[in-house]
Amino acid sequence: MKKAVFLDRDGTIMFDSGYVSDPEKVDIFEETVEALKALRVAGYLLVIITNQSGIARGYFTTDDLEKVNSRMSSLFKEHGVVFDGIYICPHRDEDRCTCRKPLPGLIFRAARELDIDVSASFMIGNSKSDVHSGIAAGCRLNFLLGGERGSLSRENTLSVDSLSAAAEIILTLEVL
Repeated sequence: MKKAVFLDRDGTIMFDSGYVSDPEKVDIFEETVEALKALRVAGYLLVIITNQSGIARGYFTTDDLEKVNSRMSSLFKEHGVVFDGIYICPHRDEDRCTCRKPLPGLIFRAARELDIDVSASFMIGNSKSDVHSGIAAGCRLNFLLGGERGSLSRENTLSVDSLSAAAEIILTLEVL
């Protein structure tokens, strides 16, 4: 089985400007590129796990989302970063699906389809729902980027300032 780093999209690897429906408005965090490359070199799959309720709300279509994801993927590819999968929940909270974070449905689906050992994998995101999804799935360690520092008291969760800091910890654990 393979190991992976599950990544939230908006606010984690690209700017979160609300419901992004225009590919021209995609703006990636270029400072994440070197960290993502290092994780890839260490043998981790890079898998995006993202809630996109704008589809259910009628703000944009699945086709719009595919164009946004294609643009994002192209921008990262220009820097040498390729994602192994992009898993999307198009539902709202009130739809009561099993794929919307904080539930682990998307992580479980990615694990099945990509032959991932979740217990050897990591989740990185900028919201509590990202972290709770990783916890529910059984990820080895979960990283919360930025704020909300005091709000999590889980043993397998760390608050860090950046994706680069999370990657550094993951890579350090790799050699232990």
